[in-house]
Amino acid sequence: MLSHTSTPKRTSGSANVPATGVVEDKELEERRNAIAKSLANAGHNLGFDKLLRLLKLNADYATFGTSMRQKIADLVEQAPAVVDRKIYSTRPARHSSEGDPAYEFGSPQPLTEKALVSCFAPLLEKMICSSDDGSQIMPPRYDFHDHQNTAVSGTRIKPDGVVYYGQHRSPVFKSAHIALEAKVSQCDGQVPAKHLGQMGDYALHIWNAQPTRTFVPVLYLHGPFMSLFIFARSGYHRVELGAMCYKSCAKTRAEAGKLYMPYNDLAFLLSLPPQMFGHFVDVSAPVDLLNFSDEPLTKTIAGASAEKDGYVDISDRIKRRVHIHRRLAYLFRTRFESKRAFLKISWTPINRLPECAIYDYIASRGISGVPQVFKSGILVKDLFGYRAEYLILEDCGQTIDEHFSRPSANEDDRDDCGRLLNAVITRATSILDCAETVGVLHRDISAGNIAVQSGRGSGEWDVRVIDWGYAKFLPSVPTEKLEELATKWSFDLESVIKNEDGHDSITGTPLFMSTRVLLSSKRRGIFDDLESLLYVVLYALWKMEPASVGTPDGFLHLSDRSLALVRIACLMDHSIYLKMFGVRECPASLNVLLDKLYRLVCYEGSTFVPVKHLAGKMFERTPDRSPLKEIGGGGSPDLKRKADDGSGAGSDGGSPSDSQGARGMVIDA
Repeated sequence: MLSHTSTPKRTSGSANVPATGVVEDKELEERRNAIAKSLANAGHNLGFDKLLRLLKLNADYATFGTSMRQKIADLVEQAPAVVDRKIYSTRPARHSSEGDPAYEFGSPQPLTEKALVSCFAPLLEKMICSSDDGSQIMPPRYDFHDHQNTAVSGTRIKPDGVVYYGQHRSPVFKSAHIALEAKVSQCDGQVPAKHLGQMGDYALHIWNAQPTRTFVPVLYLHGPFMSLFIFARSGYHRVELGAMCYKSCAKTRAEAGKLYMPYNDLAFLLSLPPQMFGHFVDVSAPVDLLNFSDEPLTKTIAGASAEKDGYVDISDRIKRRVHIHRRLAYLFRTRFESKRAFLKISWTPINRLPECAIYDYIASRGISGVPQVFKSGILVKDLFGYRAEYLILEDCGQTIDEHFSRPSANEDDRDDCGRLLNAVITRATSILDCAETVGVLHRDISAGNIAVQSGRGSGEWDVRVIDWGYAKFLPSVPTEKLEELATKWSFDLESVIKNEDGHDSITGTPLFMSTRVLLSSKRRGIFDDLESLLYVVLYALWKMEPASVGTPDGFLHLSDRSLALVRIACLMDHSIYLKMFGVRECPASLNVLLDKLYRLVCYEGSTFVPVKHLAGKMFERTPDRSPLKEIGGGGSPDLKRKADDGSGAGSDGGSPSDSQGARGMVIDA
């Protein structure tokens, strides 16, 4: 099975929670605090006009404004008033003659969150729902539910309200279009952390439930004003809509004029179909099948209700972590043209390499041992600084993590597992060596990124290195080839190469990172990936041991530097290093090759390499690659013909340093 369990190096403030949101109050509070902390420096103010330009909605907005003037004016006439901490709802006027107002204010009630929602909900429903007399101002595409006293189905989460897709059967987060949160106090400046944590939590659950999302909108009522929070992969963007209430019970033309545009703007956004506001496909009705067009830069895909040629089923989603912002990937088991496959939909910053480009280049150089790409493309070129892409990849079997996450094996199984890990060492080393030869460094070797499956009738194992989403191009790749890829996959070559180099010291899965990467080295090369491969094999051997063994020192979850120091101590003594990683006895079939990998990673001559990294200036390996070739069996013959026409990669070149903050709160899919 294709999987992607990698995370950036620093993930402080992260935690796992059940997808259903069924958590204790303390856990809920901690999660929301973590979300607020993660988003603290990721907020942006966004003008409504700029939002229209970003979403290419100017023409639709102009048409809406011309055709809906009277109905918006009627909405404004029914707006509540907030005076002296009291709120007045409106009702049809009891005694009115021609020319008099059609609505009057009712009795006041204390301004509370409940009262605020109660007064606003009828107006919101008029914007989104049909009524018997035909006075609706939109198609009945959405449906509003008040959740102040009732949690969203399957959770303990209680937004003040949720606008759902009207054609979906159940009011669950999978059906949510916009969440609503109301607070009594006006908030003109920075939103309080508690409020941000609440709204971010709603957005996180929606991101988790809806893989076709481009952003999640949350409507924020604060006192007599309303704002729209757009939760995107880059963080959140606050759009001030304006006043939603009169300031006195005497309705004046001037006050009504101030309310007109806020109601007009919100009504316009609620008139848009999902594919124009929050999704890259129409999800008005439930969608389990997607059809991807052939153009590499298109963002147009179509949903379907019945299977057709070329459609991909997205009903079998693989559980994985979802973060409140920054990178995100959704994975699905599916079929493509009768073949078992995986669909990956991912969001990455526009100044990072598209994974599509890496796979495209790898395929052009004939590297075997990586997943075949059946189809790929860019869904969203640039939205708030992030791109969305998709890959339909062949099914490569189980990951190492999955294969060894089972009860401890008997002695016969251990020997079979030893032969499997022999194949993993040999094949993965060869694949990484061949990739580096043509100018690609993986940078995220982990137990989740090596896949295995038994060869049909051959008794041998097919090993693949998967998930090249954090890979980088090395200086040996010809500039003209990079320019060709940049044009095809629509990225800025100079900024992408600079940023990828700058992320050398923070990219990967922490538990499998090399010691020098954990020590924030500014240099990275194939020996770092091979050290990660060593940890993958040791991790698999540890997983074969009884649960009573516990977590060994070599796999403790520590801070980066602490883990590096522990790893150095664990590796230093060849006679006991296996025990330090929880391995009581290595299978006989694996002993020789594992020892070669250990010595390749840890020693150069008589020098113990990891301890040299503590000296400040990172120890440089010599270019002698004969031990690597010996372990990898000399590389892939079909690749060598293509690789020979290019120069060697030399991937230990220096690169500028950069840092990356916490990815923030996560939720399990």
